Amino acid sequence: MRRLLALLVAVSLVAGCDSGGGGTPEPKPRPSPAITDQELGEHLDALQRIANDNGGTRAVGTHGYEASADYVAARLRDAGWTVSRQAVRFTYFRLDRASVAIGGRTLTRARQFQVLSYSGSGRAEGRLRASGDGCEAEDFDELEGGEIPLVDRSGCFFRQKAAAAERAGADALVVDEPVRSRRGVPSGTLAVPGIAIPVVLVSARALGEAGDGTPASVMVDAISRGGRAENVIAETPGGSGDRIVMAGGHLDSVAGGPGINDNGSGAATLIEAAEAIGPKPPGARVRLGFWTAEEVGLYGSRQYVRSLDEGERRRIRAYINLDMVGSPNAVPELYGDGDAGLGHVLRRAYGGRLGQIRAGQSSDHASFQAAGIPINGLYTGSDEPGRGGRPRDPCYHLSCDTVRNVNRRVLLRMARTTARALLTLSARHR
Repeated sequence: MRRLLALLVAVSLVAGCDSGGGGTPEPKPRPSPAITDQELGEHLDALQRIANDNGGTRAVGTHGYEASADYVAARLRDAGWTVSRQAVRFTYFRLDRASVAIGGRTLTRARQFQVLSYSGSGRAEGRLRASGDGCEAEDFDELEGGEIPLVDRSGCFFRQKAAAAERAGADALVVDEPVRSRRGVPSGTLAVPGIAIPVVLVSARALGEAGDGTPASVMVDAISRGGRAENVIAETPGGSGDRIVMAGGHLDSVAGGPGINDNGSGAATLIEAAEAIGPKPPGARVRLGFWTAEEVGLYGSRQYVRSLDEGERRRIRAYINLDMVGSPNAVPELYGDGDAGLGHVLRRAYGGRLGQIRAGQSSDHASFQAAGIPINGLYTGSDEPGRGGRPRDPCYHLSCDTVRNVNRRVLLRMARTTARALLTLSARHR
């Protein structure tokens, strides 16, 4: 894809990042083609069409994901990059049937409740018992036979809550989802199989005043089985030395939607960054990863990092993660718990104020960070409060996460920031 405009990317020395050279100015990369809103939109539209043609989803284990991987690989080859595919084994979750009733009212799946991926199967009937956030064994001390614990979403991962409830003898677990949007309940995951009891998210709106003693029933019929998908890896054929700078983001959506902000926005950004950088970066080679099965447990990035030997890991001098970079009520941020030097590079590339968020283990950067590779990332928000107290992305993990859900102005700036940062890092690690 050719462009007529050019973006001159100046590179400055960033203190605190491994560059050597003291205060010596670094070389400036060649001008690179500009990233445009139209071209980003073409990728978003393509991913939306793929979802539309495959039941409204691009989730791992579906034809929608396979078509997404084919699309990305073709665009990167067109950009002159070397492309490979890496097989990844993961555990596929298939939900066949589910029902939830609270206080005699039968709830609607997706709109009022969701089954967490890797939930166990079974049926439970009884009365609700409020059990705090469910993160500690003592939260379930007052649980009696026939009661179904109701826990807050906050405090710890869903899996920790479910495991504690199961150990306490619960036959099911209900998690109060505080998002009160009429659009529905976001998808969620227990990350890996192993929980034997049904675990469901129920919206606060649907729960209403339900609490201790409210009659409830939960039924889940689901299976977890082995599956196979592919990461898409692309690298510049040109570049000096044996050092690598990387960026990546997950390519899969949740099962309940097309995932155009989460994370088609990251995929579009990476494709356009590849075209802007071209096949011959100014210094170190640049490598991009489009990770599979992030939404069900970071399988793709974990497999990729595990596949690297110690020497290959040392070659990777930086990893920038892109997960949700076009939120409609965006608050642009970088990872405050990431590498400070990379954070400075991103701020300089952005050219304005970037907030900070603690990313924790929430996305694919965690796989690299655990291996000792410097990481940071860009993020514009999911269900956290944004301007006006409204969610940054009211369609987070919902079927309405379509092309209409993406803030194209914000995405354009995030994409240009990514390309500038990668060029800066490539020049530095020549």
